[in-house]
Amino acid sequence: MRLQDAQKLLDRCFSGTREGAPRLHEPSDPRFAERGGAVWLEYRWYVRERGLAEVFLKWDRVPPGEEKTVEATVLRTHLLGQSPMLSQRALRTVEGGTPAPERVLAMLKNDGIRRECVARGRTTVTVEHWESRRPAALLDEARFAELAAPLEAEAEDSTPESRHEAVQRLADAERSPRVQDVLLRLVARKPSLMALRILSEWGEVKAREFVQRDLAAVKPGNAGDLWALTALDRRLEAWQSLARPT
Repeated sequence: MRLQDAQKLLDRCFSGTREGAPRLHEPSDPRFAERGGAVWLEYRWYVRERGLAEVFLKWDRVPPGEEKTVEATVLRTHLLGQSPMLSQRALRTVEGGTPAPERVLAMLKNDGIRRECVARGRTTVTVEHWESRRPAALLDEARFAELAAPLEAEAEDSTPESRHEAVQRLADAERSPRVQDVLLRLVARKPSLMALRILSEWGEVKAREFVQRDLAAVKPGNAGDLWALTALDRRLEAWQSLARPT
């Protein structure tokens, strides 16, 4: 499916749906010219009720002016929060495609997320229901304390990698206000991209000030972190927009 056709498909499927943040179109933003890689990306954030549909497109990098003929390789929708209407709109993107579960990366097949995946020619179109992996029960106090301890400690030998793993272990085990509080205290003290990702996925808008703090601290030439943090900031902006009157 050509990129233009994929963009038109999104426009039709989400027609009349409010976007909670400006789109992030990588090739049109000079800040990302040095990000590197073989692909371009576009993100959109549709909002409704208590939910968010984060959509992204991926296509091969081509010289300026050739986007009209390039094919989209990925069209993926992440469904966050609760919105039956957004779920219905997202599922329209996979209607008429050829079921293609083999295109889901092997490393993702056991992550607990429910997916619909189809092929439209070279384009892989996927809808991911992120709420489906939500832990069902709270941890007992001893286990919670054990998992939270590495994130509450001020260990001098703490590394971004160790914080990443500790955040993931806690978030995978429990989703609750007390976990959000642990993660917010962590990002208030030191950067943690993984914690910010989790908080933004859960719609915790208090995290936005720390995303913007880290954005302001990105060093020139670090286009990878600039892209990741900008996308998280737009996601949180979309969540914030749900609290504003339309």
